[in-house]
Amino acid sequence: MRIIHGIKGRIVGADIVELNPDRDPMGMTAMVAAKLTKEILAKMLYGDSAV
Repeated sequence: MRIIHGIKGRIVGADIVELNPDRDPMGMTAMVAAKLTKEILAKMLYGDSAV
């Protein structure tokens, strides 16, 4: 999260890749992917004021 929040400038695109629910019985990968997606989208929408 520190890396995402530390990005200076505007983010115009991002990819979350290699999410395979069949190989993730505990759902950890899906939770991390969802959290990263939320943080990246917030940074894209709100820039440096994203929390």
